[in-house]
Amino acid sequence: MENLDFCPIPYLILDRNLTVLDASESGYALVHRGDSFLTILEEESAPKFARVIHKERSGKMEVNVKKAASFELVDLFYQFSDVQQRFYMAVISKANEYEKVSTQLNGLFNRLGESNIIRKDTNHREVLASVSSLYMKLSNTREWNRNEVMDRVKEIEILLMKNVQ
Repeated sequence: MENLDFCPIPYLILDRNLTVLDASESGYALVHRGDSFLTILEEESAPKFARVIHKERSGKMEVNVKKAASFELVDLFYQFSDVQQRFYMAVISKANEYEKVSTQLNGLFNRLGESNIIRKDTNHREVLASVSSLYMKLSNTREWNRNEVMDRVKEIEILLMKNVQ
């Protein structure tokens, strides 16, 4: 096996059946040698992963992996070697992107609460409800979908612009 001890990110080597053959130290924090990689994927991510990885020999996909009592959104970068009949996979956390969207959302909350903002009409409760529902969705990483959330943030910004001067 390759020496993966010094790899700073979770890096995994899987066989054709997606069984873990070897991993970096941080990779073993996710899954153990001999386990199926599918065991760490969230229920909705597992079928997507299995379908895509056997169709495309290399690529990138976004999935949720189990992390303690919750889930974490990650990008998987993978490559299949026909010669060795193995998948080589890097797992990159998207927690920083989640933090960025959360910061933007908190900024919207703060802006709504500023006393110097003049509201055009009484629809600010509706806007606040929209922001609150997005915040609840963001705080539940299991339902995390970056594109959907970014679309919702844009929606809320538009609502704010219409309802706040």
